Amino acid sequence: MSQKQEKYDVVILGSGIGGLCCAALLANKGYKTLVAEKMPMIGGRCSTLAYKGFKIPTGVVAVPMSGVLKSVFDEVGADFDVSPITVLPKYLIDNKIIDEPADGQPLSILSCFCTDKKEVSMLQKGIERAQTWNAPSNETSLLDFLYQYTKNENLISYFNNKCDIFFTVGAHEASAREYFLSHTGILKDFQPIGFANQGSISLMKALKKVIEDKGGKVLTQCRAKKILVKNQIAEGVVVEGIKGETTIMATAVVSNTGPKKTVALAGKEHFDKGYLKEVINMVPSFQMWVTTISDRPLFDIPFLFTLKTKRLLTFLSASLVSPGLAPEGKYIHYSISGPASQTGPWNLQNEVDLHIQDLKDNIPDFNKYGKILHVGCYWGELPTYSNTPITGFHNIPQKTAVENLYNVGDGVSKEDGFSCGSPGCALTARIVAEDIKNRFKP
Repeated sequence: MSQKQEKYDVVILGSGIGGLCCAALLANKGYKTLVAEKMPMIGGRCSTLAYKGFKIPTGVVAVPMSGVLKSVFDEVGADFDVSPITVLPKYLIDNKIIDEPADGQPLSILSCFCTDKKEVSMLQKGIERAQTWNAPSNETSLLDFLYQYTKNENLISYFNNKCDIFFTVGAHEASAREYFLSHTGILKDFQPIGFANQGSISLMKALKKVIEDKGGKVLTQCRAKKILVKNQIAEGVVVEGIKGETTIMATAVVSNTGPKKTVALAGKEHFDKGYLKEVINMVPSFQMWVTTISDRPLFDIPFLFTLKTKRLLTFLSASLVSPGLAPEGKYIHYSISGPASQTGPWNLQNEVDLHIQDLKDNIPDFNKYGKILHVGCYWGELPTYSNTPITGFHNIPQKTAVENLYNVGDGVSKEDGFSCGSPGCALTARIVAEDIKNRFKP
């Protein structure tokens, strides 16, 4: 029996933020677009598992309410059902609660963790130079940078926490350059933030609706088997779905599967040795999300940063902001942790145990009223980031050596400071969509 064949303007592999944002932007401009997703549900790390009325995240929890991600939804007319967090976060350190200063100024925040005004001032001046004059070397860790100005444990723990939350890597491994440039780059999009009222998958469904309303398709349980390349030009893909294999011919192919998978699908013979080396050296990251439920709030604020713990980084009482994430009369809480080192070695069960012990030690009502509903460990083929910004980190470009073959999502960035999180993924989608629109018409 001959293989089925279809024709599209653009085929996109993977339905994460990068893939669906790119597809929606193109479909909205009249491009016949197909999204092929290997999983039974869309969204990738921006999805939601529903269980007994509770909404369990697969990654993305806090959603930026401005910046590039929101601009994509606005442009394509997708529903953006997100409630803002209107209360300032708090910090838990040495069993004490510290309020974030109302002015939100870096100097005010740092002063909360260190009473030595001279030390704080020196550190702040060093940070300002790194952000506005010349960023540190990419071979310098954030911790080494900080040690030039302070060894105060509280200050170090503050930076380690923020670095681990946004970059999935501790200060001792993180690229100081990427950390500081991100504050004038993509992290500007993280204020204000909120929770998707029906879970992050609702945002992905809104993009899917735009794609389908504009004549495109989003197929689940549809695995890419091969990217078709002829004369160093991408011509389409071979996918395998419930009904067998189909050849999808397309003018452009966009991969949201990560650069390593893109190379494997297209064939490494189409890429130069330098590019292959950079892709091989990419370090995927591991993070853990623990979902806890209760019949009363375990903490009275929605956003708590936990410092100087074994593993715990933050505790989010999401249903205080978005009650629809839990059944009526119930509450849901998300906590996040990362390993001591992203380069290993580490033991998965030990990481789970340390996270849970931190909950018991730091969230007073957890032992009385908390019940763990789900433990999500994201690594391997579904990492938190496919290219962790550790020291020696290199951005992988969106364009590949194969003409008309692009990467989107985390791990590919136009420039330093734009590599992380949902805004970074949305930005790669916009850049690729604009390049496609500039190169050919639908």
